[in-house]
Amino acid sequence: MSRPAFLFLSALRTKSQDRRSVRLAGMGVRAVALLGLLAGCQSHSGGLVVRPTPKTVLYSYVIANGMARGRLMSDRVTVGEYMRILQSDREALTAIMQLRDRPSNENLNKAGQRVEDFISLINSPPAVVTPDNIQASAPPEPGPVMRIVH
Repeated sequence: MSRPAFLFLSALRTKSQDRRSVRLAGMGVRAVALLGLLAGCQSHSGGLVVRPTPKTVLYSYVIANGMARGRLMSDRVTVGEYMRILQSDREALTAIMQLRDRPSNENLNKAGQRVEDFISLINSPPAVVTPDNIQASAPPEPGPVMRIVH
């Protein structure tokens, strides 16, 4: 089957136009890449800024509370650490309740800071346990039990 000659002639005529359009497209891609690099240099390096909301503070507290429970259950915690964790938990919860009752930017920042303090306390390394420290862990398993039979 033969093709009409005008199809081949038109292909030859547009070949130079195709090269020019490919060249222009390549220059366009390079220009966009260069502008992207320049825009990246102009942005500030402050990182991601997340503004707290009452919901994010409450969610963070719930997560931190679970972290505290995990720490208390898995590690050997001294009585002093146990009391500091409980106190920090109470302070964070009190600040969140105050935010709920009297919403303001000041109370929002205060609640966020208390939750951050709570998380940092939970993530701090455990204290060195010595025989002198009183442990707040489960007592050792009891020994054999004497049974009295009548």
